Amino acid sequence: MANIVVEVTLSALQYQTLYSGQAKNVVAHSLDGRKVQLPLSAFRRFVTHGGIDGVFDVEFDDQHKLVAITRMR
Repeated sequence: MANIVVEVTLSALQYQTLYSGQAKNVVAHSLDGRKVQLPLSAFRRFVTHGGIDGVFDVEFDDQHKLVAITRMR
């Protein structure tokens, strides 16, 4: 298993635009500078009235498949 820590900030309008079907993925930057593409649907439970704003621990399996996302702050 591998983990990466990413920061995601999307306003409510940005999230709504993406969620409405214009995009299925979000590109986030890890705290160590890497770019990672993640399914937008994986962040659904973290959406507030203001959108998504936080630092997340993203866990992948050995085949680089998403296993879990946990909000750190």
